[in-house]
Amino acid sequence: MVKKVAFWSGSLITIISIILAITAALFYKESIGSSFNKEHNTIINQITARQELRVGMLRSLTTLYIDYRNPNQVGGFEYALLKKFADSLSVKLKITFANSLAELIEKSKEGKIDIIATELKGCEDDIDSFVASQPFHYITQQLVYRKGSVKPYSFDDIEGNLTVPKNSLQSYILNNLKLEYPDLTWNQSSIFTQEELLRLVEDQEIDYTIANNRTISIMQRIYPLLTVAFDVTKDYPRTWYFIKSPDKSLLNKINQFIQKSREDGTIKKLEYHYFSYMNKFDYVDTRAFIRAIEGTLPKYQAYFEEHAKTSDLDWKLVAAMAYQESHWNPKAISSTGVRGMMMLTKSTAESLGITNRLDAEQSIRGGSIYLKQIINRMPKSIPKEERVWFALAAYNMGTGHLWDARKLATELGKNQDSWQDVRQVLPLLSEEEYYTELKYGFARGYQAVHFVDSIQQYYISLVGYLLEKEYRQKHIDEKIFTVVPQSSTTH
Repeated sequence: MVKKVAFWSGSLITIISIILAITAALFYKESIGSSFNKEHNTIINQITARQELRVGMLRSLTTLYIDYRNPNQVGGFEYALLKKFADSLSVKLKITFANSLAELIEKSKEGKIDIIATELKGCEDDIDSFVASQPFHYITQQLVYRKGSVKPYSFDDIEGNLTVPKNSLQSYILNNLKLEYPDLTWNQSSIFTQEELLRLVEDQEIDYTIANNRTISIMQRIYPLLTVAFDVTKDYPRTWYFIKSPDKSLLNKINQFIQKSREDGTIKKLEYHYFSYMNKFDYVDTRAFIRAIEGTLPKYQAYFEEHAKTSDLDWKLVAAMAYQESHWNPKAISSTGVRGMMMLTKSTAESLGITNRLDAEQSIRGGSIYLKQIINRMPKSIPKEERVWFALAAYNMGTGHLWDARKLATELGKNQDSWQDVRQVLPLLSEEEYYTELKYGFARGYQAVHFVDSIQQYYISLVGYLLEKEYRQKHIDEKIFTVVPQSSTTH
């Protein structure tokens, strides 16, 4: 009897142990499965699965700049940095444009976009629903007035209509400044964007507005009467925004990317590429160029479009180059023997089949073909987006001198494939210490630098002018211009 009881007791213990083991295994499997599903359903994995990073931007002129290497495609510093992040994830970058911050916020909350690439600080009712990335760039907010008006040196000198976009970073900054300037008043417009308000300053519809220095630099090349009065805030951080969520996978990934891009120089290179031309602004020259765009360019635009397209170039870049060479004067003649719209030498013209250098169409055709030939001769080690700057320098001073500059750059510990580095070396070609040791000898390298810098500035002015004209026809002219729009709020 004792043995029988012991047998059943042992069996019962075995059965209970088996049941407990099965239960534990099932629980462990469910736990692991849940953890696995949770891990593989993160935001970053959803992006990878759909093969698309969705970014929301405000529709504006500065985000619609077109690069010479990507005709009719969105361009600019922020886009380029976002594209590099998307590439790091091996996904496509999809930009969704919106006409207002409210629209971007709604799309983000609905899960239609992953990142908002614009400032949300002024959206007091919604900002707590979002979290910001690490800063990737710094900008300065500046007060702008029209050239010829009385210059204010601080907010104490403001006499007139100061208007900023509603719910914008500018309105956020002004609200904070009320403590320092209790009598400061301004208007908020729910109709006009930052760029449109700058245009209203040029048109004397309003007296002042506040905008970031990058936008101002671009708009000055379209509206040269815009003038900076003073800095409102310096080195304000630019960030991207994400809807708040316990899932930090995308936020962490992009913060890691920003940190790495700072350390390896990616951000610095992009800043130079997109902003270096902004360091100089010549009011007289810019105004003359705008007048030439309106009065002279229409006579030759069809030639630029046709022959640049044939050579797979952006016609606006070729037009900017021609303006630097001759101010679009087909009869231009230099003391060095170069002639025509594109300032071709006799030997170069003959090699290209150009019979009359003073004929505008022939000159534009020859200049386009010649520039493309030089671009094609540039080493493949030079980044694609920088080859044109090397080629333009060679167009100005000769390919041999460019090879000398690249060689000298290497000897000085610089990167011969970086236009930023070679640009710094080019002026040394006129110094005896260096040119006596170079294969092709003396060269006015500083002139080549000025040549390329000027073309960059004319190019961006032309692109901006044409885009602004198109944008204005589609969007701005539909709006009623008044000193204080009815939807504005006075503070």
